[in-house]
Amino acid sequence: PDQPWPNATLPVGTHSYVAYSLVGLATLKGVCNATLYYYRRRFTAVSPEYNTMEESIETLRALDPKGVLRSFISKNTRPSGRQHAAARTTTIVPSVVPRNTYGSSLVKLGETQVLAAVTLLVGVPRPASPDDGDIVVTLTVGPVCGRAYNISGRIIEGAGGGAPENAGSGPAASRADPSSIESHIQRVVRTSGVVDLAGLGIVSGKAAWRLNVGCVVLNDAGNLFDAGLLGCMSALVNTRLPRTQVDDKAGQSDAMVRVVAGEDADNCGSGGVKLKLNIDCMPIPLTIGMFDDKLLVDPDDEEEDILDGTLTVVVNLADGIVSMDKRGRTIMTPEQLAACVHMARGRGKELRDIIGGDGAF
Repeated sequence: PDQPWPNATLPVGTHSYVAYSLVGLATLKGVCNATLYYYRRRFTAVSPEYNTMEESIETLRALDPKGVLRSFISKNTRPSGRQHAAARTTTIVPSVVPRNTYGSSLVKLGETQVLAAVTLLVGVPRPASPDDGDIVVTLTVGPVCGRAYNISGRIIEGAGGGAPENAGSGPAASRADPSSIESHIQRVVRTSGVVDLAGLGIVSGKAAWRLNVGCVVLNDAGNLFDAGLLGCMSALVNTRLPRTQVDDKAGQSDAMVRVVAGEDADNCGSGGVKLKLNIDCMPIPLTIGMFDDKLLVDPDDEEEDILDGTLTVVVNLADGIVSMDKRGRTIMTPEQLAACVHMARGRGKELRDIIGGDGAF
């Protein structure tokens, strides 16, 4: 131990152990390199043209995304393989979070995924409508759902879609800021008449339910408004209001409301009653992108970044038009506008059974 390291000696038998260890490590490294080389050569040799083609397509998309989309559109198709008027596969899974919510659903619009959940608060109704409750919609986005968003939920400038302040003017104006999407969804839900606000009253003039519909974006792969509104609607269809006990003493302006828990402790809505909805007024959205005078239904994230604009048509199950929202400077002809309304009504009939218009769930 008193000798310096260069002159130190190893105990008897250690030299052989170290030598065998070094040989073993070298052999293991050689085997790993040989295995990696074999599989690399094997998979590359299977289809080298395929690898080259994939690299070429990605390079073209990066250098000239509009040219790539234009070449597909000229053949009546899109990079995703869909036709111009074809929407992505829509899947709605109800009651995904039953423990802490009174209604929930998971909506998948292609690769876009939104989780919607309904929570309840007891508030005091407005004097002008003493029997009406209220409904509030929130939309939460972040870096987890897409690279285009920062930690505050705003679109990063230059990360697809441009800056939020430039949304609505020029190309790439189709990607809306999440705050504007949230406001649009809440405006549609309130003005559509799908929720009977009078049915949310508990004690006239003293207590009423306030529905908080929280939509959390798990993955944004384009057309966030449609997925968010569908998630909001499917969560409301799945909502059950709990039973309550009211301690309304005479002479007091406020009433004490207690929630009566159901038999199933893992389901907040157990034992409650279904939320009263006007099914005929249920809004169904359809967003249509515009590119070179062509109409592209349900644009994905790659298409959104290069579209000239979008038109969102919201219809109800009675074929009435609830709202229309256009982004971009493109000018639409009356024929194009009529075609968009026709496709939106067809979309409403398509989703009637899926979202619960005929008693699904």
